[in-house]
Amino acid sequence: MFWIKLCVYRSRSLMQSYNLYHADTPVAVSGSQNISFSFDSGELTQRIDRKFPPPYWSWATPSNDDFDHSLVVHGGENGFACYIRGNNQVWLPTNLASGYTDAALAEYFVLHGNMLSPKLLLQVKMHNNITFVEVEINGASMPAVYDPVFDITIIFDSSSHLPTSYKTVEGIKFPHIVQTVYNSSTQKLDAVIEDYIIEEIAVNPGFPNDFFSGLPEGEGFFPKTAPRKIEGFTHDRITEFSSNGLWSGLTNSTVDGIKHDQPVPGLPNTHWLTLDDDALGVKQLIIEFEDHVIVGDAPPQWTKEVILWIEKNIQKPIKYLWPTHHHRDHSGGASQYVKLGAKLIVPEVAAKYWASIPNAELILFNETHPYVHSDNKYQAWFLWEKEATHAIDFSYAFITEKCPTGNSDVAVFEADVWFPGTPDAQNDRQLMREWLHQVDKDGVPDNAYVLPTHGQVRHLKELAEHAAYVYPPKV
Repeated sequence: MFWIKLCVYRSRSLMQSYNLYHADTPVAVSGSQNISFSFDSGELTQRIDRKFPPPYWSWATPSNDDFDHSLVVHGGENGFACYIRGNNQVWLPTNLASGYTDAALAEYFVLHGNMLSPKLLLQVKMHNNITFVEVEINGASMPAVYDPVFDITIIFDSSSHLPTSYKTVEGIKFPHIVQTVYNSSTQKLDAVIEDYIIEEIAVNPGFPNDFFSGLPEGEGFFPKTAPRKIEGFTHDRITEFSSNGLWSGLTNSTVDGIKHDQPVPGLPNTHWLTLDDDALGVKQLIIEFEDHVIVGDAPPQWTKEVILWIEKNIQKPIKYLWPTHHHRDHSGGASQYVKLGAKLIVPEVAAKYWASIPNAELILFNETHPYVHSDNKYQAWFLWEKEATHAIDFSYAFITEKCPTGNSDVAVFEADVWFPGTPDAQNDRQLMREWLHQVDKDGVPDNAYVLPTHGQVRHLKELAEHAAYVYPPKV
């Protein structure tokens, strides 16, 4: 038995960061965490007890209760991951035990459990086919070992010959500082999203008999499932959603499962795709022109299916991708569109960020010079302002006829500012008012149709009413 006490647990959200290169939005400002291991079997047996206040998600959890949960993780063919107390989902009551996780999340937890296990180096030493490699970090070459059994690369300090930041705790050499760093080979990213310090350990403490047990089968949201990798669900995606308290299970996305609507009567070229039909599910915009389309946003878990849907139903090439902002739940599939030859429509402020995608070609716009894209029938405007709401590179688009009149319909597409059709408690009025100020300044009429990435289609005037914003009429 082994027990680890962490004196400070902190985490940050890259998915919700305002700036481009840093995880600047806290999820756990200052929490606590205990991690326990049992070595009664040859497989990983771990329990995590974690507690932290939820400052960022206070708008989503209006009761403002602390996140306080216990997670049991077992490796092997009969393994599982199970929240036996509480949960890690911002939309659920904090005292509700969500139970067993899906296979992909369980495999992710087993991977991280093995990385932190006191027996990691001993187990890797016993595995076959380990390979010695060199890893470059910040320009420094460091020796490392890759273990194909755990699928883990262990990087060693060249002077101590131990993994970095090891120190002696209670006579045992153990990692002192533990960080989760999100980096990317296709975009310029290197951000710490989880950070904690190990303060105290205890060997062979007393645990209750059921301390490492899961819930009785049938309790919770999912059946007991063994850990395994699922194609299309990468560790980086799971990290982003799980660390933000937003992972709610596997989504079975198919081309035929995509729902299609053309919600603006006078703009049949404006396609609104429902990728996930939950109340806060994901929607995507497709703007059709005479010989091509512009795709709005690139949520990574649906990118492949959306590309195939366009090929099947619109049958025009994707020449442009417009990511509304850099958060990867909206833009993580951008590199796949670039591989197809699509150019990226992005604000100048984010040019360096998007140019880090190999072979990316950019069309840039700024506060005084929006990008206008048109054919003989329709036009689309892409707009950004300095100190934009939600993210530094947040932009929105509106679509009209090529020569609109006062009676012409207008479609507006936005991401993460307003979730129409959901309770007010799940909307942030500060973001709503900031964006209203921008569209007001840009002259968008209040009868424009708002197509959100989350929520239902509504008129702009309804947003103004919910935000108590005086929206003057447009001529």
